Amino acid sequence: MHAAELSLRVIKNWQWCVVLLLLLLAPLNSKLAGACWLAFCLLGAWSFKRGSAQRSTSEFDAAKGWVFACLSALALRAVTQFYWGDSWGERHAEFRLLFGSLGLLGLVHYASFTSDQSKWLGYTLVLALWAGFGWMLAFGPALAPTNQIPWGASMSLLVCVVMALTFSASSQRMPVRLFYASGVVVGVCAVLLSQARGSYGIVFWVAGVVLWHYARSGIKWRALANRVLVGAVAIMLLTQLFPQLVSIPAQRIQLAVEEFSAMDSAKEASMNTSVGVRLYLWKRAVEEVPDHLVMGVGREARMASIQRWGAEANSTTAQSLGHLHNNYVEDLFDQGLVGLGSFMSFLAGLFYMVMRLRKDQPMAALGMSGILFMHSTSSLTNVNFAHNYYPTMLSVAVAVCLLLFMKPSVSNDATLKS
Repeated sequence: MHAAELSLRVIKNWQWCVVLLLLLLAPLNSKLAGACWLAFCLLGAWSFKRGSAQRSTSEFDAAKGWVFACLSALALRAVTQFYWGDSWGERHAEFRLLFGSLGLLGLVHYASFTSDQSKWLGYTLVLALWAGFGWMLAFGPALAPTNQIPWGASMSLLVCVVMALTFSASSQRMPVRLFYASGVVVGVCAVLLSQARGSYGIVFWVAGVVLWHYARSGIKWRALANRVLVGAVAIMLLTQLFPQLVSIPAQRIQLAVEEFSAMDSAKEASMNTSVGVRLYLWKRAVEEVPDHLVMGVGREARMASIQRWGAEANSTTAQSLGHLHNNYVEDLFDQGLVGLGSFMSFLAGLFYMVMRLRKDQPMAALGMSGILFMHSTSSLTNVNFAHNYYPTMLSVAVAVCLLLFMKPSVSNDATLKS
């Protein structure tokens, strides 16, 4: 490729610094998270305009698959939205993810990054998790930038990307690897402190990936023992410094067990608990799904049904809710198989990206696998798409995961002057 043509494709340092600053602050403010998403979209559009490359890579194929998945999700959602005449006020998720995917396609296909730009993207992502952890310590989940449940789910997506980044840094200096690993630790801690039980699965993901890594590379018992010892000491220090890292998750889990156990002995009282009301609403919705299997009942009927079910169970908690707190059940009840197909399109798109990247970019595939796991599991206990912050951060996490592991196309001295 000629130097002049390459120069047109290189992201300017000042542009990249703006994106990185917004990414750093995204866990602290929903507006800044939206600005970060918008910056990725605009940078992708700029790359389309300035670039002229015709690359065919696994990253580009993965990005194309993600665009197709987002487009399919929006098309299916539009069918039911227009059928029922529902407002698009709650349906920003599909638009945000589609525009974000188009921006990512432009960046992957046309833009070029220096090695320093890629390196600082990883550093910034780790610092963003530190920022989220600091916010939880200082202000608690009640003052999270958005509802604490989608906030915790969003942080878990970033943890999955940093987890892959940590394993990809095996050849780098120990301080760098420890810095990346610290991002995983504090990110998990931030999720635990958010009290979003639906995202506590991040603990199992991190533990599972660590076991998979050692099983695949062959267990070296001495090295493993040393790392386990270091990890145990670090965890002990953290829990001594911040005892709430143990007490808060333990209380939340114990409360869930107690609420579930109380459903048999005190049925009416359990209808006003977090676990009890969820299970009750899911049961009632699933019972009525077969009568409206294809197109669902629509948003207004869903809201009315929740009120009716709450009155029948004498549950003020149920009557105060507007959602079924399960993305799968709500989409199936609200907009039938067509609506559920819309939500599943995102899962299919993430799965395609994992399969397309697993040979050429295994660490990107690992990060995307984590995003797929956390997105699919955290949606079991909440309708995260009802909050604009979550789809915004999902779009950002997918973009960062793909861009982070792309091989730098140019040397550090090839950046454009601002």
